[in-house]
Amino acid sequence: MLGDRVQLQQVVLNLVMNGIEAMAEISDRGRELSVRAQRHQLDDGPGVLVSVEDTGPGLAPESLDRVFEAFYTTKAKGLGMGLSISRSIVEAHGGRLWVSVNNGPGLTFQFVVPTPDTPSP
Repeated sequence: MLGDRVQLQQVVLNLVMNGIEAMAEISDRGRELSVRAQRHQLDDGPGVLVSVEDTGPGLAPESLDRVFEAFYTTKAKGLGMGLSISRSIVEAHGGRLWVSVNNGPGLTFQFVVPTPDTPSP
């Protein structure tokens, strides 16, 4: 199965925008946003791992478990739908989406989706 390009772009865009918004108030240190994609083994087949890492303020431990819940938000003007929808899209593509706390400031959101099993050139 090939992924829906528009839906997967929407996931990446949502994660990038969340990272940018998380760092908007940071003024006492540098702000960095890193987006990476790499081949990854997913269960019993090939996949791609995409990570979006920011140097924002991070989240309280109790929020980490809830960020993917519909209508849960940590933003003053947030709707709480972006991460819930993103997780649904990734899962509909046979993948997984999760968040982890960075060693330094910020968070890393990662998702992995399967890719077609095609031989390398």
